[in-house]
Amino acid sequence: MAEESRTDGKPRIEGAVDQMHFLRDKLQKFQAKIMCDFEQRLSCMIEDVMQDIRQQELRAHEFRQFDSSVSRATNASATWHNRQQQTLSPATKPDVSDCPNGRAYAQNEATPKQQQQPQQWRQDQPQQRTRRQLPDKVFVARESYLTVLLQVEHMRTIYHIFSIILVMFLLNVIFYDYFVEGRINLGLGTFRSGLKRIHWVFGVWLLEHVFVLALYYAFQGWALVRSKLQSHKSLQHFWSNSCLIMYISAQLVFGYVSTSLCLKFQLPFVSACVLLLESTRLLMKMHAYVRYNAARVLLGKQKTDVELKDARPYLPPLHCYVYFLFAPTLIYRDNYPRTKQIRWKFALSRLMEIVAVAFFYAFIHERHIREYFGQFGKEALGPSQLIVKIFGMMLPSAVILLCGFYMILHSWLNFTAELLRFGDRMFYKDWWTSHTYDGYYRNWNVVVHDWLYEYVYRDLYTYVFKGSKVVASLLVFMISALVHEQVLGFGLQLFFPVMFMFFGVIGVALVFLMRSAPKTLGNICVWFTLVFGNGVMISLYSMEYYARRNCELRYEHWADHITPAIWRCYH
Repeated sequence: MAEESRTDGKPRIEGAVDQMHFLRDKLQKFQAKIMCDFEQRLSCMIEDVMQDIRQQELRAHEFRQFDSSVSRATNASATWHNRQQQTLSPATKPDVSDCPNGRAYAQNEATPKQQQQPQQWRQDQPQQRTRRQLPDKVFVARESYLTVLLQVEHMRTIYHIFSIILVMFLLNVIFYDYFVEGRINLGLGTFRSGLKRIHWVFGVWLLEHVFVLALYYAFQGWALVRSKLQSHKSLQHFWSNSCLIMYISAQLVFGYVSTSLCLKFQLPFVSACVLLLESTRLLMKMHAYVRYNAARVLLGKQKTDVELKDARPYLPPLHCYVYFLFAPTLIYRDNYPRTKQIRWKFALSRLMEIVAVAFFYAFIHERHIREYFGQFGKEALGPSQLIVKIFGMMLPSAVILLCGFYMILHSWLNFTAELLRFGDRMFYKDWWTSHTYDGYYRNWNVVVHDWLYEYVYRDLYTYVFKGSKVVASLLVFMISALVHEQVLGFGLQLFFPVMFMFFGVIGVALVFLMRSAPKTLGNICVWFTLVFGNGVMISLYSMEYYARRNCELRYEHWADHITPAIWRCYH
């Protein structure tokens, strides 16, 4: 029996040893895999840290004005931050040093914010403290990113290279027109056709400013009548609600008239875009003024005379409002940082850049867009020809994107800012380094983004959706996409919501998809989607525009107006 137990125990011991060896091998492989992943992640983290150190050294030596730590320690006006938390919101504590009665208003604002607000607001305040406090817009005297970057010799060399490319493109167009067509056009045909009826646009622009100035006095009338009805709360609410309805109706009529005039006058694309963009800008300006100053009026008395019965709300003088209408910002303040003098050489350089890019656009239209799509609807077209045309427009579309950014957000806004001595020139940030679409949308157009954030997102986040950041952001995206589509649709006089799909659907999806992408890969993906998406979008709009003019289409049913002409021409 003892021998049998020894013989039975031996296989058991050997089986246990084999299991231990198997388990050890598995643990060793698992450990090796973990160490390999750890080493890869560690190397990526070390590479990111080393890259940040190299960028910091580069900023410290070449790009001194972009070093945030040095700028905050040496010159507070050189900061590149856009917002900060404030104890008093701009709606209750504006800077009024350049406006009359500013001193009396500042003394009146010395009391705490909680003492001026109604009892109901104080009761709701503990609930609002749990919600994330959104920072306020801060205006600081500073230059634009490219203005500072072009002070560095390396970046100035790249600027010179692009200038030479523009000159060579100009010579290419001149030689082509002279040797092929027997004349020199210089894109003037595009200017003549695109700027037709521009005098009508100028006349409408003047009438719009009459309406905008009338809003200033209408707002003053609402505030003064409301202050006189302090003892009659029911009448005060009725008056305020009636004025609110009239204000919303006036804004809707203002937008409707500008769009309907594009169709009535049959404005070409450039003239229509000028009218639509200027009308949209004035709408945003009016809402900014009303939204900012309405908070003052609703908070109570801001200006008190000797007798209590003469108490009136503080309202900014007319010159503050007029300056805001032409200032290159959509955020209202009573005054802004101002420069000491106008740099006429700087302003003239920006103006010449605007003219140069305008000619560049004319050349691209004549040599690429019209060349590729001018006969669309008349010529035979298969999938292979369509792909060739779309990919042939990729590079010109990328140039259109970059030149449009430079002409509007840098040259034009810096030109107007210099003439008005407007100090805060941060009209955009370093969007070209963005590795997510969150950063791209925030940094591409700071002027419009600030307005959407200040007057749409904050109100939706605070009052409508009660702290829901995602829903408020999605609604802001939808509003922005609709306005972009409205400008393009009425400018081209067609219904073709490609911009809405690219901006409001695909762009929103990319915001969530690219948040976890690595920096280098994310930046590559951002640029790829920008170049490819703009190439496809410009190609589709060009095809739809020429298809509606080249094809003899009938519009017998309402569906014919919304069916793309691209489809109807070839099917």
